[in-house]
Amino acid sequence: MDFSNRVLGQSTARTLQLRVSAPLLTIGRDTFTRADLARVECFNFIAAANLSAILNRELQVKDTADVFHRVQPAALALPRLGAVALAVLGAAFEARKLGGDHPLESWVRKHTEHQSDDEIVTFGSLKHRQEFSTAAATKRRKHARRDQAHRIRVSRFTTRHHKKAS
Repeated sequence: MDFSNRVLGQSTARTLQLRVSAPLLTIGRDTFTRADLARVECFNFIAAANLSAILNRELQVKDTADVFHRVQPAALALPRLGAVALAVLGAAFEARKLGGDHPLESWVRKHTEHQSDDEIVTFGSLKHRQEFSTAAATKRRKHARRDQAHRIRVSRFTTRHHKKAS
């Protein structure tokens, strides 16, 4: 792409050139520029930035191969990470030649007990299950806290009223 200094201005041209050449997706020590992702037909740059942040900060992976071999799909069912980010991860697998012709399917099969094509669950379903289990756990904790608080209130009430009656 031509970034003309005369038309765009030197500062704008330099900023655009740096943006094009800077790593967009970083997975541990592996970096992918916009051009690297475009070679495997991936143009979801915002999802790539979200994926970078989560893989490096929260999961602390070494590189793309580490994600492929060690990280389970359920570990990525996190807020801010959707199916589009998973497609970006598939593009990263493809760019690093991990998982053959269908890298995402290979990755999912690698981390599940069932090897049948019929038993692969979509990422949306996986996230829904994760959110449901989290919501159910929150509901159980809420009820336990409420019941404990009620027992404490009853105990205090009965203690006060027994002292008045004496």
